Amino acid sequence: MYSLATVLPFVVCLVWSVIGLLDYKKADPAKHTLFVFSVAATLLYFCHYLHFNGLNTRFSEGIYFLCNMSVYPLYAMYVERLTHKRLSFWLRDAWWFIPALLFCVATFIWGGDAVQGVNKWVFPIVSIAAILYATRLLLLFRKRVDNYYSNPEEKRLDPVLVLLILQLVTLVASFIVNLAGRDSFMGKEMLLIPSVAFSVLLFGIFYVGGKTAFPSEEVQQGEDIAPPASLNENQRQQLMQKIEQQMLDKELFRTKGLTISDLAEAVGSNRTYVSSCINQCAGMSFSEYVNGARVRYVLSLVGSQPDLPVSELADKAGFNDRTTFYRSFKKATGMSPSEYAAAKNAGG
Repeated sequence: MYSLATVLPFVVCLVWSVIGLLDYKKADPAKHTLFVFSVAATLLYFCHYLHFNGLNTRFSEGIYFLCNMSVYPLYAMYVERLTHKRLSFWLRDAWWFIPALLFCVATFIWGGDAVQGVNKWVFPIVSIAAILYATRLLLLFRKRVDNYYSNPEEKRLDPVLVLLILQLVTLVASFIVNLAGRDSFMGKEMLLIPSVAFSVLLFGIFYVGGKTAFPSEEVQQGEDIAPPASLNENQRQQLMQKIEQQMLDKELFRTKGLTISDLAEAVGSNRTYVSSCINQCAGMSFSEYVNGARVRYVLSLVGSQPDLPVSELADKAGFNDRTTFYRSFKKATGMSPSEYAAAKNAGG
């Protein structure tokens, strides 16, 4: 069992690295970074294997510290590529890897035992900073999605939230193991516990990451263009009147797949002005504004068309995403569509 424990995480990472290599040419830029992450993890756990089998050298220990300090920054770079149009950032983000390089060089000079004590405390600082950075990027991206799409659920990179949770759990486990020290597991069957835990977490990270689609360029476009000057209060109110005329009077909200660009074109403005106007005047995101109008339309039809199920009315209102409909309906009424229908029927 000890032999299996020493090799299991390495095998998991190696398999996903091979899969990433085979798909590299047709993969999107984010998955290219995920592949680099998998290679770093493979090297890290190969060095673990050497260490726990007494085969480690000063060189392998140097590679261990290099990869150990690099995996979480690489994951942050993966999230950055998922959420930003700008792709050429390797040189700009090189500072993330300065601690990893310093530990690697120090290990080559003084040996792994000399730097292990410092690594226990520097590793969580670098890793937590990377996870926080990745979380901030994802939350900002989800906000942009909510201000672009009327049906944002499938665009919001929800799987990446799962990945962040997996990474956080892995980070906590890594921190505990680092505090205990690798040598405390040397030659002991208890090594199987962290080995299986890390293998499961790593498998989940690579599996979910492999299934996460690169987001539409639409929501990322214009990131590198300077925003136009702000509207004054009078201009903002005039634009809001145009928005309400198109959305409510002309029922533009019933357009399935409506985006902020569609609305901006309808009112003769640009999406930055329109998004900002809705955020400030209505106090909500574009998706909340549109879907609120759709829910109100559904509720207005319930009385005139009582024989139609709520789901069909939702389709008439412009919803083409069941998740968005249910979430928006419950937010507006405090009930799910089925609960609302039951209450309506009970009331006659």
